[in-house]
This record gives sequence, structure tokens and C-alpha cells, in this order.
Amino acid sequence: MYRSILLPTDGSEAAEAGVREGLRLAQALKAKVAFLYALEPLGPRLLLGPETLPYYRELLEDLRQTGLAALDRATRLAEEMGVPFEAHLLEGLAAEVILREAEKHDLLVLGTHGRTGLDRLLLGSVAREVAHRSPKPVLLVPYRRV
Repeated sequence: MYRSILLPTDGSEAAEAGVREGLRLAQALKAKVAFLYALEPLGPRLLLGPETLPYYRELLEDLRQTGLAALDRATRLAEEMGVPFEAHLLEGLAAEVILREAEKHDLLVLGTHGRTGLDRLLLGSVAREVAHRSPKPVLLVPYRRV
């Protein structure tokens, strides 16, 4: 069965719904979890770099702090639930980082924003890409704002 579960998060409400579901599953299965936050590079996506944006380094540090805060929320919840965990902040494109880390685990649990139309076209879908390319089982947790 599943002994090690990868729980990626981007700190959003949708991702945190996936984290909560993954932790409930891990608790029931007596599995351990690994939280993952992918710090995506800004340059290629926004054509920005230290030479084109004066506060580029500050922006990167803000994004790193956002990732650390997301991991902190996830680890506190795991501690409350008594689920053993590890947490990683890794740099790279989110889907690629998740797929690389998936090799070390039995199951991935991801929250999905449920974007459609133009939003999905412009923002992409990490969960969809991971689900299609993952060599491991993937549990997608839909998020619906109420």
C-alpha cells in the first residue's frame, strides 16, 4: 500500500485542500509524507532578471518566504495530526520538480484549482501535467470555493 505520500503545495487554498486530504490519508494508512514547494524561476517566464528589474533579488526572496510559509503551515498541520513528515523547498518548474520527487514516493496527492478556459490556457495546470506524466498514482483533490 502507500507508505510514502508526496504532498506538493503552492500555498493556495486549493493546494492546502490537497495537503489536508493527503494528511488524512497518511494518518489512516500510517504513512509518512513529504511536503514540497517548487520555487519557479522568474526569468524565462517573465523575461526578467537582475539586469532588467532592480528589485529582482528582493522579489525572489519574497517568493522564497512565501514557500517557507506554505511549508510551515503544512508541517504544523502534520504535527497536530501526528503524521511523520519532511519538507523541501526546491527550485525549478513546478511540474518538473514534482515529477522528479515523485520517484521517491508511492503516491502523489495534489489539490487542483479547477481552472477552465482562458485561465487554464494562460496559467496552465500543474496538476494536469503531473497527472498525465507521473509514473506513480496521483490523487487529485478538486477545490471549490464556497
